[in-house]
Amino acid sequence: MAAGATKQPFFTYALMAVLGAVPTALVTQYYGVLPQRLVIQWDTFGNITVIGTRPGTVLMVATVAGLVALTGIVVTLFQNRTLVELGLRRAFLALNMAQIVAINLVCAMLVNDALGLRLKVKPMVAPAMAVLLFAGGILFWRMQKGLARVAGGVFMAGGLLLLVGSAIAADAAVGYFTSALALLAMTAIALPQQR
Repeated sequence: MAAGATKQPFFTYALMAVLGAVPTALVTQYYGVLPQRLVIQWDTFGNITVIGTRPGTVLMVATVAGLVALTGIVVTLFQNRTLVELGLRRAFLALNMAQIVAINLVCAMLVNDALGLRLKVKPMVAPAMAVLLFAGGILFWRMQKGLARVAGGVFMAGGLLLLVGSAIAADAAVGYFTSALALLAMTAIALPQQR
């Protein structure tokens, strides 16, 4: 194994930490503006209808992003060599990053709707979720066991179907652009990791 193969991805750790803290800061900033009742509904194409939720619930969702970031950093920090040897580090980091980005987008969407800004955030959530599914599928696929490979194939196909469905259902240029970025991210995750 090359000496640089177990080098820690500190820039990725820093990025995950910052992205994990962003939703909590955003929700805390506008905590008093958020509506008291809200329901989030997801349809088959990844579209979200926001009907209501409590500010405390939104803050809890935002805090989960920080916990996901912290957990991903700690696991990768201590299991870096093993993840590299198994060819799983890129997919593991992508899985955590996609979770954080999806949570960030959901929190941004809730704050956006509460403030009445009319920014097109909803079309970006489904492609982030598609990357999340695809990265999870790559993790299972690379385990090279029978049932894990089947699960990996199902997750990867589900991620691709969600991406295609969200691109078809997107009614804004931002949705198409985000779908294209998600496809690029999926391609990068699927590439074999060099040791």
